[in-house]
Amino acid sequence: MVRVVSSAPGWYPDPRKPSQDRYWDGSQWTSQTRKGRGVGAVGAYRRLPKWAQIAIPIVAVLVVIGAAAGGGESSKSGSAENANTAANHSAVDENQEDHGNPAENASDSNTPSVGPSGSVEVDTLRWHLGNAKAARAIGDQEYGLGAKANGIFVIAKLSVTNNKSDSVTLTPDVVSLVAGDNTYSTDSNAETALVGAGEKTFLFEDLGPNVTLTGKVAFDVAPAALREHPQLRFNELGFGDTHGYIALPSLAG
Repeated sequence: MVRVVSSAPGWYPDPRKPSQDRYWDGSQWTSQTRKGRGVGAVGAYRRLPKWAQIAIPIVAVLVVIGAAAGGGESSKSGSAENANTAANHSAVDENQEDHGNPAENASDSNTPSVGPSGSVEVDTLRWHLGNAKAARAIGDQEYGLGAKANGIFVIAKLSVTNNKSDSVTLTPDVVSLVAGDNTYSTDSNAETALVGAGEKTFLFEDLGPNVTLTGKVAFDVAPAALREHPQLRFNELGFGDTHGYIALPSLAG
């Protein structure tokens, strides 16, 4: 509050709240207050001594300036904090989208194995399973354009995102199927039949950086393999040994 050098001690309208009185001890305002005399703000102001009438506008101006300065700084601080929080969330979301859970990334010391709804990253290629089914044949058999399985076809729809900084070429051995002690490579006849039926496959597809491709793979397996909890195995490009697994949903009839 504003301090005034000289004035008789007594009750005067509160400079900050004219509807109440505050006690002036002759050198400063005290904490003692009482209900005003009911003359209203204008009347209270007019019955103030001259020094108080001068002091009140000064106090009001200082309060407004202080509130504006403090509020502006708080607003700037809040805006900066919100911006930083948004940036951090964006960085986390981007990191999760590009690289997923680190536990699902294949390495020399980690071979991830996830369920049908999970994903694995091998050699910076992140794989997701869309769906899977078993079928005796693919395509139109009447004109010899399709393919008939020696055992039964397992057909999986996959998506893959290339997190490398350069393009890669997907080879047939990048995905295989493991059931029990047996490992199956993709079946060329089945995949040719898929292409003939208008389906997209991964065979020798070029995949650019940060590009996602969706397609199908097919395996000709023994019918008993469907009861051996088959998994898709995703292999490293080239001659590396790192790999990861995505389990297939139940396909046994």
